[in-house]
Amino acid sequence: MKFKATFVLALFVAVATVAANAQQDIQVFVPGNASGYFGNWNDQAVPFVPAITVNGPGTITVTYLSGTVNWGQPGVDVGPNGGFYGASNFQFPLQEAVSKAPHTKIHNIAALIGAFVPQSRVNAPGFSAIDGTKNVAPIGIRPGWVFFIGEGRTFDVNGAGTLFLGINDTLVADNGGGFTVEVTGP
Repeated sequence: MKFKATFVLALFVAVATVAANAQQDIQVFVPGNASGYFGNWNDQAVPFVPAITVNGPGTITVTYLSGTVNWGQPGVDVGPNGGFYGASNFQFPLQEAVSKAPHTKIHNIAALIGAFVPQSRVNAPGFSAIDGTKNVAPIGIRPGWVFFIGEGRTFDVNGAGTLFLGINDTLVADNGGGFTVEVTGP
């Protein structure tokens, strides 16, 4: 009987260890208008898309699989690294993330971008996956958390939180398409 109890305990520990180390592998579609209401001027408050939620420290990888985005220019579709746009009066999400003023050339318009948000903020009453500095949501994503992903990115997180994905554009009512990505993490 002692052997049977030891075997069952060993089997339980092995299964628990595998489950604790299991990686999530998720496919996510990011629509071409999911700008998170970042940047200026805006015409629609389309939230970022939740991609993966992790319970603690670990490594997250985002890999582009397919798709293009049309950012309102007829016949101009771009991949996840985005495209070129001449100087304008607009401030795009990645510019807002680094407090960069408008009137500069954009080399990654409609690129795939992301923001990792601590779980305590995601769970706060009134949270919405849009720019938290505008008076649209009681609590949202801080612009400084937005970063470029493009064709892919691997990064470490220090604690529990959710990765949200979006598009580097502001006037998104005329956008089309989107990106399908694979997201893996703890």
